[in-house]
Amino acid sequence: MKRCTVIIPDAGPFNSLWVADRLDLLLALDMRLVVVDAVYDELTSDLSYLKDRTVKAFIDNNQPPFIIENTEIGEQEREKRRTGKKLKKNAGELAIVDFMSSDDGLLKYVSFGEPVAILFEDAGVRVFNKPPNLHLLSTVGLLRGLERVGVILSANAIIHEMTHPSKPDRRPANKRIFTDLPDGVDDPAAIGSARGPS
Repeated sequence: MKRCTVIIPDAGPFNSLWVADRLDLLLALDMRLVVVDAVYDELTSDLSYLKDRTVKAFIDNNQPPFIIENTEIGEQEREKRRTGKKLKKNAGELAIVDFMSSDDGLLKYVSFGEPVAILFEDAGVRVFNKPPNLHLLSTVGLLRGLERVGVILSANAIIHEMTHPSKPDRRPANKRIFTDLPDGVDDPAAIGSARGPS
């Protein structure tokens, strides 16, 4: 099977994997990982916060496979930040919509017919007229799949850690809430998309 490109259009998967101290699972995919710039900026905006420092170091030290995909909104917000102007509260969401609907965003990746997966948690992530080579996958769905192919021993253990944080430097306020339990979203591409043991 061809390895696909994984597009991560919202901060949720990073936040959840950080809570469980399992960001490494993104690298275990052995796939190109695309992050929308405004999402990266949101994830790494306050380096006094451990999560932001950890996620920034993780992405910055792993390029490739990580690619930061620039959007017009992300560029505008970075310029505002640089000049001390007020930032939009919903810049990340606007950048996601821009990326998902523009010719130089999601379409750029799916137009070649290569396999593409969207890894998300935000229930607002929608793909209309889903291309046949696009696989939709939530964080919970990803963990279920990684367990199925033997990359992790227990998806439930990681999900429990996300929803009941116990790792050092994690607090109850870091707990994640999932709306897609117990199975997660795993909506395969129409042309077929599955990963088996290597």
